[in-house]
Amino acid sequence: MFEPVLTWSSGWQPLPQALEAVATANTHFADPAWATVAAQADSQLREARVRLQAPAVSAAIMIDGKRVWASATGLADIAQGRPVDLDSSFRLGSTSKAVNALAVGRQIDAGKLDIDRSVRAYLPDLPASYDAVTTRLAISHTAGIPDYSLCLCFPIWEHKNRRHFDSVRAALHVFEDRPLLFRPGEGFSYSSYGANVAGAVVEATAGRPYNRFVADAVLQPLGMTHSAADVAGAENRHRVMFYEVTEGQYKPADPVDNSIRYPSGGLLSTPSDMLALGQAFLDDGFLTAGTRARLLTPQKLRDGRDNEQGYALGMRVFAGKKLLNDTVTTRFYSHHGTAVGSTSYFGIYPDYGLVVSVMMNKGQENVDAIAPEANRLVELFLAEKQRRAAGAAH
Repeated sequence: MFEPVLTWSSGWQPLPQALEAVATANTHFADPAWATVAAQADSQLREARVRLQAPAVSAAIMIDGKRVWASATGLADIAQGRPVDLDSSFRLGSTSKAVNALAVGRQIDAGKLDIDRSVRAYLPDLPASYDAVTTRLAISHTAGIPDYSLCLCFPIWEHKNRRHFDSVRAALHVFEDRPLLFRPGEGFSYSSYGANVAGAVVEATAGRPYNRFVADAVLQPLGMTHSAADVAGAENRHRVMFYEVTEGQYKPADPVDNSIRYPSGGLLSTPSDMLALGQAFLDDGFLTAGTRARLLTPQKLRDGRDNEQGYALGMRVFAGKKLLNDTVTTRFYSHHGTAVGSTSYFGIYPDYGLVVSVMMNKGQENVDAIAPEANRLVELFLAEKQRRAAGAAH
């Protein structure tokens, strides 16, 4: 049990001065129609990286189906002095659940998955305790499936797993014999393992490995060319290095094998790629209208109560997010994520056709620090969109 203390307390170094020199510049893209606002956003992103004490930060914004801005600042690899760029990929953490949601949606539309059937109809070797668990319940965290725990192994924290699993189904063996936390449908408990069960159902209905199906059915059709599973040991020249940072000190993040959580938290992506994912939640076409609406409907518990997080089928859905000093109240879909050495923010504003993605190669326990930085960027573009709309009205 001393492992967390020992691993956390060793290996720290001061953040290098070279980081500040590199971070005075951005690699960026700007739609010419948004050039002035984009320059302000570049500056905001540089300031955000300093506030966050992140080696690198990357962000992108889409409005009305067009990428209007993308920017990256800092170092993808501190030891090599390698600057981050727009193609640098970060660990999504739980933002992977949004990708998993679209994979489920594709199988619904293909007629291969009924989300209200028992998961044992697709995974018959699961324990009998899963009889009443459906894909709907598993992906919405209302099935009672437990989350990460401790193990009698090294490392003792399951979320820092180093074992390799050859399939999503095999990764379920870690937890499937543990008792459910409550009767399926009667409570809410956030569980990455629940999303893994949904991913294993996708894998079974697809008849091929989960990562291959996601690449073929989601990433490739959406043009997400720099997104992939974070496979331990795989060559990926675009993947950033991952770090823990505190009080001006940094160290490389502990090694992990994300095969324990590909559907729930094991994917890599870039902010620009995530814009395409966001557009799939905004428009019919990638999914049918009915399936898209189903994915974005917050799930009620069996007794009719709302679940406590506004959780739908792989996305959180909020009716009234406030922006611009509370002068704007708008709908908001999101799924953010924390991972070992990486943090991801992903949000969709359907009333404004706006998608935002922000990533950094610094681990966090939550997104409390990165969320305000994402909000500032959104407000910059939203205020300009409002100004243009007001001008057009006159």
